[in-house]
Amino acid sequence: MAMNFKVLKDQESVATYTADVLRKQFNNNPTTIAGIHLSHEFAPVLDELKKDVDRHAVDFSQINVLDYDNNRSFYHALGVPEGQIYELSFDDDAENLISEKIKTKENKGKLITQVCSITHEGKTDVSVRNGLMKAREVFLVITGSDKKEAVQKLYQENGKTSYEPADLKTHRMVNVILDEAAAEGLPDDVREYFTYRFA
Repeated sequence: MAMNFKVLKDQESVATYTADVLRKQFNNNPTTIAGIHLSHEFAPVLDELKKDVDRHAVDFSQINVLDYDNNRSFYHALGVPEGQIYELSFDDDAENLISEKIKTKENKGKLITQVCSITHEGKTDVSVRNGLMKAREVFLVITGSDKKEAVQKLYQENGKTSYEPADLKTHRMVNVILDEAAAEGLPDDVREYFTYRFA
């Protein structure tokens, strides 16, 4: 399946949009299991998430977070119970962890959302195979002109190469959230379409 691109003006717009999507996910599905790994991203997604939650309260009592960036104190302060925050590394298998430690009758042990960033070389913060492909929906947050070549490669590759993030094109639901600087890596007509459509 094709990736869905959304081009927004700048890092702040990307952070606000992503935070809103996350808060709505947590609010609409109170047993969400979500992986968050934004260590290579400068858009202040977590800051915006905190502001959003302060404005619109969310019940985090049954939310589980796969924390790839060691932000335990942030999620705890947000309201996620201490025992429902799990630190993972790049190669850890998210599905195995969920099966062993999180699966309940309510959440059915499904990884709902993965939010991640990429480096300027195009590498993800988490294994595509062991983490991202298992999620029901993936959000790639990419900002900055230093990532435009990675975006270009991500767009051009067909998912059958050694460029691992391109493998996500076989995933059923991938949303790539870009600022205008990172979107310079897209062909002009594609960039204009996704800017116009989603502006």
